[in-house]
Amino acid sequence: MTEKHKTFSRARLLEVLQASPDRVSAPCDLFQTCGGCTTQHLAYPAEVKAKVAQIEAALKRIGKIANPILRPPLTGPDYEYRNRITVHNREGKIGFLGTDGRTLIDVKRCLLAAEDVNAKLEVLRSRPRPRPHYSVRADEVRGEAFYQSNRPLGPALKKLVAEAIPSGVKSVLEGYAGTGFFTESILAKGIRVVAVESGEAAAAVFRKVVAQAELVEARFEDGFEEAMGKIGEGLSVCLLNPPRGGLSPDARRLMARALPFQGILYLSCDPPALARDLLAMSGFWKAEWFQPVDLFPRTAHVECLAWLSPVSSPGGLAGH
Repeated sequence: MTEKHKTFSRARLLEVLQASPDRVSAPCDLFQTCGGCTTQHLAYPAEVKAKVAQIEAALKRIGKIANPILRPPLTGPDYEYRNRITVHNREGKIGFLGTDGRTLIDVKRCLLAAEDVNAKLEVLRSRPRPRPHYSVRADEVRGEAFYQSNRPLGPALKKLVAEAIPSGVKSVLEGYAGTGFFTESILAKGIRVVAVESGEAAAAVFRKVVAQAELVEARFEDGFEEAMGKIGEGLSVCLLNPPRGGLSPDARRLMARALPFQGILYLSCDPPALARDLLAMSGFWKAEWFQPVDLFPRTAHVECLAWLSPVSSPGGLAGH
């Protein structure tokens, strides 16, 4: 045991006495030294199964949802999928922090990164500059703002979100809109979008890429009422894609009430945060289904899309 805390402990593996059938040889020599990956020793189908179980456990334990309906997970390649990586630069090394969270591991090539990103990493390593951190990004990653990192699953994720919006919906209020990653596919369906985004860099890209959408540049909780006044008549849906920590306390209070939406689409990259937020909203919104999406293979992270319908109409739009 290396650490002991009130609710959990950490230990270091000394020896494998009997390997699981799902245990495989990690393809990277830096695995278990570099902190970038955590599951290279696990067969990918088993990793996906464990992540789905993680989502279900969080929904039941934290969200108090007795029987969450989980759809089959959406997956893609488990290597060479990232269109951006962030590396550190110090003491002549360029790479990722080690499993101890302190040591910098020199990384010549990342197996999770796409080929063109690794090519840019090689150029950076050949002539490093004095900055302590670098975001190595593929050409399609716009500016310095947040952008979905899984290149192969990007189109499928856009399609998933757009198709989850029921027919007849005229407008979408999109919170945490970023650079308009989802906005384009929603507009393509002929649906009006009013977006809320607080990041200056993201908002600048958004205005260039999806100029036909209306943007309220503010924190979601601060710009919500203004955005509501702009969505117009007809059926509407709210799309939420908050950062890893989920909704802020103010945003949770904002959503935990009756609102004039046909439903809420909530895309989360942290199951416990999702479960916490859904519990706070459960008096007014019922989670109808959950769609796991493994955007981060070989790491502990997993994405999940949820559809919430108003409690006042129990059946909601669960078929969509």
